[in-house]
Amino acid sequence: MVTTDDEITRRLEERDSARSARRAQAAGTVGELARRHAELAERLADLERELGEVLTAAGDVIDVPELAEVTDVATADLTRWRDQVTKPARGGKRKRPGTAANNRVPGTLAATETRTAQPAAPAQDAGRRGSAAVGAASS
Repeated sequence: MVTTDDEITRRLEERDSARSARRAQAAGTVGELARRHAELAERLADLERELGEVLTAAGDVIDVPELAEVTDVATADLTRWRDQVTKPARGGKRKRPGTAANNRVPGTLAATETRTAQPAAPAQDAGRRGSAAVGAASS
């Protein structure tokens, strides 16, 4: 027996509602975890900044290798925290000046030289090559 249109619609809605509920739950969980992650990342950044400030301030009385030895904290970590405080934050990619070829203005001699330096393919040669290829393919 073939199911009715109403039964098909009811079944699809039932499946869609179960899927929608799972999607909503997944989205809610991901949103909550992402919020917690952002909070923890901010707290961690603050803690690393504070560590760097303390390491910099104490640098005149204890150096990083000695601190690593007495605290069992890796020298690389101590150095990274210390150096983060002394280096300015990066502001993104630095824009580099272009080469002379990139700085050409359309209409200038250099720009027209680039356009005219490439020879155009003669129309007759293209036609001959095409007919030779057709002739070879038909043999």
